Amino acid sequence: MKRGLLFHILVVLMLGLIFNFPLQAIAQQSTTFTNARTAAEYDAEDDINTTVWLAAGGILGIVGNLPLGAIAIGGAYVYQPVPPAERLLGKSAEYVTIYTDTYQAKARSLRLSAAAKGALGGAAVFCLLGAIKIKPWTDWVFW
Repeated sequence: MKRGLLFHILVVLMLGLIFNFPLQAIAQQSTTFTNARTAAEYDAEDDINTTVWLAAGGILGIVGNLPLGAIAIGGAYVYQPVPPAERLLGKSAEYVTIYTDTYQAKARSLRLSAAAKGALGGAAVFCLLGAIKIKPWTDWVFW
């Protein structure tokens, strides 16, 4: 049985369509992933008040040196903010999952760095107050 030129053209066309559709789906998923991550990172930077976490770490660091400052760092690590629901309305389930995970990771990173800076700064002030003989810090600093 002899096949003509039209048959071969149709076979090549079908193979092209079969292999093209998965690539389009992957490209669309990649775009969704990138858009969700970018939006979540920008929103987390806008929403998270790092001054509060810096102050919490600093105050606890001044009051009780690094062991008490570690409470602020632990709180920054444990607390998981939920992104506002209006940002996720009408989005696909994949977008919501990626957005939420990225938002929480970025928020945690921002809070941890602010709390750690505050705790280290507070611990430095704690040691400075003890070094210049201010009560009650002189009881805890041994130099």
